[in-house]
Amino acid sequence: MKYILSYGGGINSSALFFHLVDLEMPLDLVIFADTGEELSQTYDAVNRMRKECAKRSIEFVTVQSDKGNLYDYYLNHKIVMSMMKRDCTAKFKIRPIRNFLRERFGKSEQFTLYIGITFDEFHRIRESDVSYIVNAFPFVDSKITRQGNLDILRVHNFVAQKSGCKGCMYNKKANWIRMLRNDPKEFERHLRLEENNKNFPKVLINGSYSLRSLKDAFENQSSLESFGADPEPSCQVYGGCFL
Repeated sequence: MKYILSYGGGINSSALFFHLVDLEMPLDLVIFADTGEELSQTYDAVNRMRKECAKRSIEFVTVQSDKGNLYDYYLNHKIVMSMMKRDCTAKFKIRPIRNFLRERFGKSEQFTLYIGITFDEFHRIRESDVSYIVNAFPFVDSKITRQGNLDILRVHNFVAQKSGCKGCMYNKKANWIRMLRNDPKEFERHLRLEENNKNFPKVLINGSYSLRSLKDAFENQSSLESFGADPEPSCQVYGGCFL
């Protein structure tokens, strides 16, 4: 049995690393699946976590999908990520990790995959759908909440923020507006992705509104607050990126 930490570069998985180390739980490998579209804060955390692993002689591996960059894949196929399918998680997170484990350790090895879901997110728990992997949720077992994760990171002086892809379908209006304000080229890049979609305007990245309508509304409003409440579902409600 090999013990693997699925590392996403965010608060939960960063805290889980230190939790495992503090409790001296078995840990053979820390693995990060890079979509090519992660937030800059995620890549920063990944680089620092790699150093933490090196201090403890724990191997840190970055893997990528054989489909290449996530954005390029959807642009070239004229489709967008879907809240219903969440196929981006399977294609760019789950499969690259599984492929690596099979190639590295062979088909007879069994794995325990540590996943950083917290006790207050227990509804996100999913059992593995393959026989050679057992998903483990140490935070749920220990009844550690999101606040507990923040406490763990503070003790270890490790800074982490919410991870995710730049153009995640779970982005809220505030995130898109922040991108439009601070990085308009990146916003236009995802606007192009959405409108290049062969099912546009029926199918949108968010599902509730188009990026074009958000941009037009923003340009005719004096403040973000004038947009009102943000009704779209969060990734915690619908499971989000499972890893």
